[in-house]
Amino acid sequence: MKNRKIVGLLAATAMTSLLSNAAHSQVTVSGYVEATLMNLNSKNAPSIVATKSLGSESLLKVEGKGKMSNGWSYSAFQEFESDETFAFHQRQIAISPMTDVSLFYSFDSQKGSEIARTLTPFATERSMDVTGQSGIPEYIDITSGLNYVGFDITNVGPSGQLSVVYNPNLDGTSNTGSDRILPGTNSRSGYSIGYVVSPVSNFKIGAGLTKIDSHNTLFQDANAKTLGFTFAPAPFAIGAQRIQQEGLKTSQANTQKDKIDIVSATYAITKDVTLGASWSQLERTLLGVKQPTETESRLVAVSYNLGPVVASVNYEANYDTAASGTVAPTSGRDVNVTKFKVRANY
Repeated sequence: MKNRKIVGLLAATAMTSLLSNAAHSQVTVSGYVEATLMNLNSKNAPSIVATKSLGSESLLKVEGKGKMSNGWSYSAFQEFESDETFAFHQRQIAISPMTDVSLFYSFDSQKGSEIARTLTPFATERSMDVTGQSGIPEYIDITSGLNYVGFDITNVGPSGQLSVVYNPNLDGTSNTGSDRILPGTNSRSGYSIGYVVSPVSNFKIGAGLTKIDSHNTLFQDANAKTLGFTFAPAPFAIGAQRIQQEGLKTSQANTQKDKIDIVSATYAITKDVTLGASWSQLERTLLGVKQPTETESRLVAVSYNLGPVVASVNYEANYDTAASGTVAPTSGRDVNVTKFKVRANY
């Protein structure tokens, strides 16, 4: 009987603490579960064989926001994701001393130059995310899978956002804890800046800049910049973007330059059904020599929105892809993928 009273007291104390904390903050839970069926065929790519793949992933996001005792606003969130190396994935603490200014620590969320990473419209997913087989490299950032600090300023121009981040150490081993200094070479540090603004109705333009400094003089520094726009007079939307970058996010001794062009468009047939198409091209320069072969990726997509559930189909055709992100595109190395996906949001 005595043990029951103790358990009851502990439960009541925990509930009181929870309710007390809830009174000062607003907590929300959201996420999704999705399943995909993909069919892949390749040509002149011995490392990739024709295959069918059935997979799934899920995400749970817990977010809280409220007021601090000094009147400033704060927010924090944590994501739990089955699709990534880190189960405790995106996370952030942000403090706002005034309405349009936010200071933050974050891990892997879209900040800095990443707010300008995708400026062209898409019906389902941006082209680099559909299958990962396009051969078009990602825009270089200092935020994906890494810890960083920075600030956001909103209403800088019409519906404008300025985001600035700094990463003092790009070593992967530095992101596994907050109370210990783990072994690492501290080989690279960097900063990035992104700005997106809507100067007129239905028109958005943005730019991003990333600078990574290699502390080893034998390795190439990485620099990336992008500029793009979207024009969206409903039900149409069209956009174009150029990315130019030198070096890699990881240490790279050989000099490398990539130029990427992306053009995409969407059309809402009804309020539930959207069509999309995109074209991407990669021009690569290695050791100062422009490679004669360029990679090209074409994507068509259709999305059917049923409220909390979205069904989609993507067909991606990739031509003259490179076997890796550090070698020249190979003529005739083609990869085609069809992807069916159902996502349930909550």
